[in-house]
Amino acid sequence: MAEEGTISSRTGLVGILGHPVGHSLSPLMHNAAFRAQDIDMVYLAFDVLPEHLPSAIAGIRSLGLRGVNVTIPHKEAVVELLDEVEESARRIGAVNTVVNDQGRLTGYNTDKSGFLAALLGLRAEGATGLDCFVAGAGGAARGVVAALVEGGAAKVRVWNRSPERAAALCSQAAEWGQTPCSAIPRDEVPGAVASADLVVNATSIGLMSRIKDSAIPVDNLTSNHVVFDLVYGPTLTTLVREAKARGATAIDGKEMLVMQAAGSYELWTGRRAPADVMRDSIDGDR
Repeated sequence: MAEEGTISSRTGLVGILGHPVGHSLSPLMHNAAFRAQDIDMVYLAFDVLPEHLPSAIAGIRSLGLRGVNVTIPHKEAVVELLDEVEESARRIGAVNTVVNDQGRLTGYNTDKSGFLAALLGLRAEGATGLDCFVAGAGGAARGVVAALVEGGAAKVRVWNRSPERAAALCSQAAEWGQTPCSAIPRDEVPGAVASADLVVNATSIGLMSRIKDSAIPVDNLTSNHVVFDLVYGPTLTTLVREAKARGATAIDGKEMLVMQAAGSYELWTGRRAPADVMRDSIDGDR
């Protein structure tokens, strides 16, 4: 590797494609991990508009990037732009990690395993037996629902601003396991949240500073709930803060971020990810 802190003509490049990406902590985590393991790579963030995604993916091949992470709003759209998609990611219909092997691009989904790893940190039994409510039906939500269904949740109810997307997700979830999955209208959300064991926000609400309202009716949360907000930022989200105030067990998306990032890192480097280093690199970012 080049001397620490330097970039040479041999330095490998990976990054994240999304819109927006100014909030992303992924560069902090991955660059800390590369330094810790003396790997001559750097990780950058690329703000890519949806209409520019095809040319950005072509650029991975042209410029020889080792790979990229893919985040909102590209996780589903990227699937059809790749040469190959790993079976689990194809089933979920969303990709968050792309590996470039001599110009051949393969997509993976480490969101599912990252979510499960974070959930196991809150509950030793993981998803087993849980009544679950999920807000959202996009790429991140698809990974969450797959993890819950495959993990043996008792039931999953999904709400999305687009009811058709929620219904389509639940229809596909029927092929992933035995857990019943149903799409519900907005007026049923308060009741579904109140009766759930696990409440997950998999929407982007709360991601940008001008959007602070939670997609979850926080007044329906109690100390019996486990609340998981996939959104993260420099401060706790409204959902996590209000859930904690009501006695619930609640976390934001940072631990899932670390665990999915560790999966991506291992795909790019072939090395076991230094998850503790990655976690420490963002722990002070509050």
